[in-house]
Amino acid sequence: MNDEEIQAFLDRPFTAVVATVGRTGNVHSVPVWYRFAEGSFRIWTDGSRAWVKNARRHPQMSVAVAEHEAPFAAVIARGTAEVLADPPGMADEVRAIVARYIPEAEVDAYIAPWSSLRTIVRIEASGIRAWGRGY
Repeated sequence: MNDEEIQAFLDRPFTAVVATVGRTGNVHSVPVWYRFAEGSFRIWTDGSRAWVKNARRHPQMSVAVAEHEAPFAAVIARGTAEVLADPPGMADEVRAIVARYIPEAEVDAYIAPWSSLRTIVRIEASGIRAWGRGY
């Protein structure tokens, strides 16, 4: 896939799987909602989650996004995470992430009970591999 095809693929509402290195050295993988823009993945989360703690300790991460139907396209990225607690523009970023997955009219109602989630993890992609069809 070229850059435009990768962006178009990542604009689809797939769940991503992020992988971090846990405190014991084992891989820790978690499915997440995300938004990909300007070369980075943005994820809204709770700063106390294990994968976020892992990212603070060891910011090198990977992200995998895959289609579950033919042609089984996928994107795998590696990058460096930055954990941002209550960053400027947080409300807009949260809305942009959530609006990818649920109808616009339901976004505010979805976000409201999660007001304690004040962390955005930004993963700057340093390498991306992608393919338009699977094996």
